[in-house]
Amino acid sequence: MPSAEQRKQIGQLFAVGFHGREINKEITTLIRDYGVGAIVLFKRNVLDATQLQALCLGLQKIASDAGHSQPLFIGIDQENGLVTRISPPIAAQQPGPMTLGATGSLDYAYEVAKATGGMLQYFGINMNYAPVGDINSEPLNPVIGVRSPSDQAETVSKFAAACARGLRELNVAPCIKHFPGHGDTAVDSHYGLPVIDKSRADMEKLELIPFRDAVADNIEMVMTAHISLPQLSKDGLPATLSSETIGILRNEWKYEGVIMTDCLEMDGIRAEFGSVKGALMAFQAGVDNVMICHTFDVQSAAIDHVCDAVTAGTLSQERIDASLERLRKLKERYTSWPRALGTEPPETLAALNKCGEKLASQVYADAVTLVRAEEGLLPLKPTTKIAFVSPGPDVPIGGAVDSGTLPTRVPWIADTFEERIRKRASQTTDIRFTSSTLTDEQWKQVDEADVVILATRNARESKYQKELGLKVAKRRASSPLISVATCAPYDFLDDAQIRTYIAVYEPTVEAFSAAVDLLFGDAQPRGKLPVAH
Repeated sequence: MPSAEQRKQIGQLFAVGFHGREINKEITTLIRDYGVGAIVLFKRNVLDATQLQALCLGLQKIASDAGHSQPLFIGIDQENGLVTRISPPIAAQQPGPMTLGATGSLDYAYEVAKATGGMLQYFGINMNYAPVGDINSEPLNPVIGVRSPSDQAETVSKFAAACARGLRELNVAPCIKHFPGHGDTAVDSHYGLPVIDKSRADMEKLELIPFRDAVADNIEMVMTAHISLPQLSKDGLPATLSSETIGILRNEWKYEGVIMTDCLEMDGIRAEFGSVKGALMAFQAGVDNVMICHTFDVQSAAIDHVCDAVTAGTLSQERIDASLERLRKLKERYTSWPRALGTEPPETLAALNKCGEKLASQVYADAVTLVRAEEGLLPLKPTTKIAFVSPGPDVPIGGAVDSGTLPTRVPWIADTFEERIRKRASQTTDIRFTSSTLTDEQWKQVDEADVVILATRNARESKYQKELGLKVAKRRASSPLISVATCAPYDFLDDAQIRTYIAVYEPTVEAFSAAVDLLFGDAQPRGKLPVAH
């Protein structure tokens, strides 16, 4: 059995998540008895503003009462856009990376990061698992997609730097992810282990550029990806567990910041190595901070397993000390007890949200991209008879360990989108489809409409959406059809038979509303496709 002191020392190197919106005995035990130094929050932990602020304060109080020398890092994936853990009405929806990429504005990226940092700081969250440094070079990528600003390395690099700078200025530690680059894969590491069979030379020309630039810019943290790179690591281990891959950061680029793992309960690690064994392997490979998001038994067992390895000599105390020192330095820079145990009044959040909404609406308006348009079709009139065709929920999809929130990779869109159109044109019919296509009555409504607006979400991956969209286009070969890609811009990018095509880059109602403004002539299209066409 490890001593209480040793266990608390090792625990500092873990970032853990928990289920529920209140502090429970598991998370209390992990902070108090296991000494964990970082907490990961998800949407499952968020109810409203009062609860979230109290939760973060409560977690810090437990750490303080337990004698932690420094406050906890409380981290969250607030990438914005598709991945937004704290969303309206709690906080203003901010545009995600590809939306920002479509504006072409680094100033926007910086301002959005500052708005995000201010909001996080209000709640007591001092770390954001952003920016995304992955390049979306594979259109069918199921895990990155619009979470990346572009398919161009230099663009991703610049936007990541602007985001990091904005967060930093508001005293929220940024963390670039997912090293060495998750962009060129069609497998989701939540559910399997993607393999990127590229040479180091090829990766130098693309994937590694944003990370190399971020390291040169002294990025505070780098998160590793659960991807296999056979040509980079001879041992065939995923990047998270590979000393050769971690060695690029540490030994070649001389990176002295904190290296952390993505969650070890993702199947990319769990399925083959197990999360407990994976934790030790990650430290042996050279990471400083291990993330385990879901299961108390796995979290506690992983800490004990690493303690046993130090006692047995399979992991050196020097290795542990080096990681502790890196985390100590980072906490010294971004945390203090007065800040961790203090709170801001609700008026502060109200003011932040007001500014945030104003900024976001400007960005969304500048990002909407009219890829192509049929001559004379726009703007639509309030009297236009519209059929709004969009994918609805079919059957719930399973996955790896549930994070307590609607998965970001669902193929449907919110029913609030139709309301935005109906506000402008009262003769709007709402047609929701699933993989079982349309009924005869729905086809009749499609045929009889003056204009059909087809909204899709990642139709290149979701085949039934693609098929239905092309079927609608065929039926309306001589009648107006407008297609809106509500997430990845690739849906009908190359299908010229869909003559009017708009991209909004994220399935948020705020982004869609900007497209509706464009459709009805209240705004001009200013966005540019940030991916190859």
